[in-house]
Amino acid sequence: MRPAVLLFKGRGLISTAIRWQSRSIYSHAALLMRDGRIVESWQGAGVRTKTLTDWSDIDVFDVAMLTDLEWDLAIDYALDLVGRGYDYKAVLRFVSRRPAADNDRWFCSELVFAAIESAGLPLLARTSAAAVSPGMLALSPYLTQREGGIRG
Repeated sequence: MRPAVLLFKGRGLISTAIRWQSRSIYSHAALLMRDGRIVESWQGAGVRTKTLTDWSDIDVFDVAMLTDLEWDLAIDYALDLVGRGYDYKAVLRFVSRRPAADNDRWFCSELVFAAIESAGLPLLARTSAAAVSPGMLALSPYLTQREGGIRG
């Protein structure tokens, strides 16, 4: 399976608030690994790996600029963070517009952005990982939506 960036169109209360605040159809982001699992940061769980069983309301994006080796570097970066906490304060920053302090916690799109950046590709110019919402990831000129979703 080809690695990819996954962007979710969540419908729950928190997802709806994220989509409203970020003015986007997306509320969550994750990295798809070659084995079909994802690595994500999720509220209540922090950075984790997971096997998805429901692929509805998920858009799959390729990052054509990344080689296989660079994808491996990005995924290894994210996997090294498994077990770290979820960054609730940074998520609240999107509502309050106050700067977030650096810490050892992660929210979903921050994790995806930093992982790909660690492989040498900043998805958005002049933007820090802590400022990136799931919807902002979709604006990257390096992401191309995969036709046919996961199987495409």
